[in-house]
Amino acid sequence: MLKPRTLLIVGGALWAIAGINIAIIGLRCSLQLHQWWIYLAAIPVFLVFRYVIFGPVGRKYAKRLTGFTEDRVPVWRVYSLAGYLIMVFMMALGITLRVEHLVPTWSIAFFYLGLGLALLLASWAYFAEYKITK
Repeated sequence: MLKPRTLLIVGGALWAIAGINIAIIGLRCSLQLHQWWIYLAAIPVFLVFRYVIFGPVGRKYAKRLTGFTEDRVPVWRVYSLAGYLIMVFMMALGITLRVEHLVPTWSIAFFYLGLGLALLLASWAYFAEYKITK
């Protein structure tokens, strides 16, 4: 059981770790291909996920954590049930696409690079909320 404010650090760390791992997969794929355009193609993916999806969702989840009235909250409440279901779906889809080679490596390279960096930067919503809450 943690203080609700401490859950902000947990949530931000989980987003950051996931973002780093996804970006590393994208970077490894791009390094295999030796194609410069992959980095350019990652830019719109990054912008959409950072500003349209992860940015608003990160702020929403961070605000949710500061709204707990209990003194101590179970760590699993860092995300809602819907959040966990979305994560499981996204992870299962990504793993399946890669392991079964259902999409070409170049598409994994630019998509994962943009997605991972967007997720990493969106983790700062949690840390910013931690800083402003006392």
